[in-house]
Amino acid sequence: MTHDSLRQRLKAATAGQHERVDVAFSSFDLESIKGYRAFLGAHLQVVHPLEVALEAAGIDRLIHDWANRQRRHALMADLHELGENRIALPAPLVVEPTPGWCLGACYVLEGSRLGGRLLARRVAAANPAAPLNYLAHTDTSPSWPGFLEEFEQSARLQPWQELLAGASDCFDLFVAAAAGH
Repeated sequence: MTHDSLRQRLKAATAGQHERVDVAFSSFDLESIKGYRAFLGAHLQVVHPLEVALEAAGIDRLIHDWANRQRRHALMADLHELGENRIALPAPLVVEPTPGWCLGACYVLEGSRLGGRLLARRVAAANPAAPLNYLAHTDTSPSWPGFLEEFEQSARLQPWQELLAGASDCFDLFVAAAAGH
């Protein structure tokens, strides 16, 4: 299997889940501060515990520029700027991540930043003063192609089922978070 076909295989295997996430988050009114705050709050429910779990499992040994890619601090900064001064951190994930699981989850997290630029424009057009540290993080951090290069090098050494489980679990977390807000 080539590197590109592994990425395409993961994308194809999770396409239905990806669509469910898109539908779930499309209900948030990003043009209003209240809706944007709820959107960020839902993302915090996934991003914070997921990044903490990935870091505890050693994601920086698989994705070497991880420190530049993590976004939970940018997300919390945006929520603080929007008046959320008492942010309750979500419960830790109950998972013992394998390297393959971590890579699958990281694939989804990194993919989620791709739409960030479009969403940032939408939010900024409606509310020019809205904080965009989280959504615009893609403008200041390493690129998707750079991530894919490392992902594909590391992922080819991992069991397919672990990659798929990490990606699937991550998509499920996003759907649940959107439904909870």
